[in-house]
Amino acid sequence: MLTFAVSTAAAIAVGVLTYQPIPDVHGTDRTAGIAEPGGASARCLEADRASVARLEALLELNRQADAAILERANHTLGIARRHCLYGWQERALEDYAWLSRWLSEQT
Repeated sequence: MLTFAVSTAAAIAVGVLTYQPIPDVHGTDRTAGIAEPGGASARCLEADRASVARLEALLELNRQADAAILERANHTLGIARRHCLYGWQERALEDYAWLSRWLSEQT
């Protein structure tokens, strides 16, 4: 239990310390604090479906050692989706490609 608490605290600390806001986000109204994402492209949606299918296969194995892999993959998937929504298609596709390569190395 103590190990989990320490790991959680360390993860939160790293997240807080490494957070860097992106100043030039598409459609951001700084005074209202609202970002208006664009639509995701067909290429992004296809890459997302492929990544989710890979993660689904990993989840079906249900191994204890896969927890860290799934956590990092879920984080990367979230970032790729965010890049798609903000119209940064090429960056998002790079994220999806990295995720695919990384999952191939882990399994």
